[in-house]
Amino acid sequence: MLPDKIKVLEWLSVRKVLLSLLLFFTLYICLNGNWLRTRYPIQMDANGYYIYLPAAFIYHDLARLSFVDQMPDQFDRKYFLYRNHNGGYLSKYSPGVAILQLPFFFAAHFLAPVFNSEQSGYSPPYRLAIALSSLFYSVLAFWLLARVLAGYFPPAVVLLTVLSLFLGTNTFFYGVLQAGVTHNYLLFVLVVMVFALNEWWKGENSWYFVLACACVGLSSTIRPTEILTGLIPLSFLWQKFRMGKLATKRIFPGEREIVFGFLAFALAILPVFIFWKYSTGNWISYTYEQEGFYFDRPSQIWYGLFGFRKGWFIYTPLAALAIAGIFLIRRDSSLLPWRRALLIYLPVNIYIVLSWYCWWYGGGFGQRSFIPSYAILAFPLALLFEKISGRAKAWIAVPVLLVLLNLFQSFQYQRQIIHMDAMTWEAYQFIFGKWRLSDAEKKQRNALLEYPDYLERGKKLNEYFK
Repeated sequence: MLPDKIKVLEWLSVRKVLLSLLLFFTLYICLNGNWLRTRYPIQMDANGYYIYLPAAFIYHDLARLSFVDQMPDQFDRKYFLYRNHNGGYLSKYSPGVAILQLPFFFAAHFLAPVFNSEQSGYSPPYRLAIALSSLFYSVLAFWLLARVLAGYFPPAVVLLTVLSLFLGTNTFFYGVLQAGVTHNYLLFVLVVMVFALNEWWKGENSWYFVLACACVGLSSTIRPTEILTGLIPLSFLWQKFRMGKLATKRIFPGEREIVFGFLAFALAILPVFIFWKYSTGNWISYTYEQEGFYFDRPSQIWYGLFGFRKGWFIYTPLAALAIAGIFLIRRDSSLLPWRRALLIYLPVNIYIVLSWYCWWYGGGFGQRSFIPSYAILAFPLALLFEKISGRAKAWIAVPVLLVLLNLFQSFQYQRQIIHMDAMTWEAYQFIFGKWRLSDAEKKQRNALLEYPDYLERGKKLNEYFK
């Protein structure tokens, strides 16, 4: 039973709180002004995902991307661009993020003349639009996730779970402080998949399963390794088959789900192959060139989870609580399908993600590649919160402390106190709890850092390193 003080929370509060956060952080982004003073957020990796929109709709140069040579201020670092056989460039990143950014791009393009800005794709209105798009999809994801969780947990648990995942993980950092990269967009897509699977599991409408398969295809156009999310709907399909709950129309059980699900996946991922064919002449192109995986280095898994360079559980301890909650799901629980899906998807995803040659994924706060998995880890986390809800002090203290730690460390990274890719245990101890560093303290911290050697680990010697 929930304490009386917690029972006063109603489902409506989730929507009110999320809407308030959306408005507050929108105001923060607008007033912060990074999008006015700098190229933020359309820079570095974010530029590589976004580049398809100005190329297609402004410069009409999608095949070659040669317009970048006339924009040195926007493309001073071309590490995400490779020389194409046609004499132009090819972005190593897939176009899926650009698809989701499309409405924001068009809004900025329409409003740019109103604010006396160039319709260049890179002037301030475009930068503000892309910054707001990451926040918008983040809040929308948690609103939809709250709707799903409401079918399993009390309103107070739902509210605490979505707020903890938003403010207590690096979802906040990439939705508010460093927008434009893939992870929060992927979180939204995976939440839509979770919503669709939940509806399909409860009823017989096979089109929800088809929608889930389309989400797998779309997530794969954002990041190719997200094809692993297909393990989740496949797990649900297998569970329904084992339970004899798949309807047989003409040939075999689940024929509609399998046939139309595959078609939905194929149609969603097709734009990538069409673009490759259009740009390179080949249907398949490995755009990461000399970058790849080290599947024979299990030490990377340990460092990726517990290391101080970018350890998932170090910089996002809430994730460890969520994983612990998996083992609280009993066999007779309505959450059992989600537990089975997690036990299939999560270990494979962790292994693949952390086997990448650059397992810390360059500069960034925490292990950002795991942000999409919060869409499904929300279930065991909510269960854990429900289990401790009888102890009001622990109920409030645990998530609040983790949220405060995450927010503080997010701004530490933003203020360049936490180093982007060279942190060690000694450096972490030194900067812990510090809001600013003097010049002398910066030298002390720098002496404790351990810089990674990207070239030695297999990254191509390109213009970024010249």
